[in-house]
Amino acid sequence: MEDNNLKFPFDFPKESKPAVSIIGIGGGAGRIVNKMQACELPDTELSEFGMNREEMEELSLPFKYLVGTDGLGSGKDRGLAESECQKILPGLEQILTDKILSCFIVCLGGGTGEGCIRTFLQKAVDMQIKVKLLVVTLPHSSEGLEKRENALRLLDEIEKLADGIFVVDYDVLPCSTISDLYNEADRKVICFVSSFINMIVGRSLISFDLNDVRSILKYNSETRFIDYFSLSGNIDYLDAELNDLLKHFPTKYHTLDDISNLIVAIHYNRETDEDIVSKFLDMIVSNDIMNKLRKDIQLRWTMFHNPDMKKNIFRIDIFTKCN
Repeated sequence: MEDNNLKFPFDFPKESKPAVSIIGIGGGAGRIVNKMQACELPDTELSEFGMNREEMEELSLPFKYLVGTDGLGSGKDRGLAESECQKILPGLEQILTDKILSCFIVCLGGGTGEGCIRTFLQKAVDMQIKVKLLVVTLPHSSEGLEKRENALRLLDEIEKLADGIFVVDYDVLPCSTISDLYNEADRKVICFVSSFINMIVGRSLISFDLNDVRSILKYNSETRFIDYFSLSGNIDYLDAELNDLLKHFPTKYHTLDDISNLIVAIHYNRETDEDIVSKFLDMIVSNDIMNKLRKDIQLRWTMFHNPDMKKNIFRIDIFTKCN
C-alpha cells in the first residue's frame, strides 16, 4: 500500500539565492564587473560599491551601492572611504548572506577600493564565507612610485584575510597605450574570475566541487597568491605548448618543481569526435607532463562540455600556486 505521508529527508526550494557573489569596489572595479555581465555566469550575483554617483549611474549592474552621501567620489582619500564604508556594511551583509564564495575585485591605487577592501574582507571572514577570493590590479609605475608602494603595502597587510589572491600588474602588461593597458587588464581579470567560478558552479564531467578548490587554496603551500593562464587550440597545438609549459608561467617559476598546487580544467564541445577526445586525454596523461611534476603536488582535474567552443578544439585553464 502506498504511503502518501512519506516524507523525503531534504526539501529543496524551487528558487534559491545565488551561491556566488562578485563584488566590485571603486570605479575601475565597477567597470570590470559591468563587463562581466556578458559572461552570464550561473548562480552568480554581480554588485558594485562606489563613491562616485556619476560613474555608478553609467553601470547597468542590477545591484549598485553608493558609499557615502555626496556621491562626489573619494578624492583618492583612503581614510574617507574607510570611514564611509562602515555605514554600508548592512548592504554588504545582505549580499554575502548564504554565499559559498565571494570574489572581491579592487583596482588598487584608488581611494574607494583601498579604503573599503580591508573592511569588506573582514566582514566576509566574520560571516564565515567558505571561499574569499581577492582579485586586484596594481597601478602602473608611471602613476607614481608612492602610489604603487602604498598599494603593495596594503596588499601585504590584507593578504591573510583572503583564501586566494590573483594579481594583475599593469607594469608587466605588454601594451603601448593607456586604453590598451586598461582593456588588457580587464580581460585578464574577467578571464580568471569567470574560469575560476565556472569550476565551482559549472556542471563538471569529473567529480569536482568547492572542497576541491578549498584544498588547492589551503594545503601544500603557504602563499595565497594564485597564477593562471589558458591555452586553446587543436591537439597538435596544445601538445607543443604543454611540452614547453614553463614559458607560460611568471618568472618566479624557475622549474616545474616550483609548482606546489595545480588545477587543470579542460573544456570542449560535446560534438567533438570521441576518438579525438580519447587521444587528447591520453596525450595529457602520457606525454610526460605529469612525470615532470613533483610527486607531492596538490593536483586536481576537471572537465566541462562547453557549447561555445568549436568542434575538435580544446581549452585548458591552468591554476597554480608557487612554492
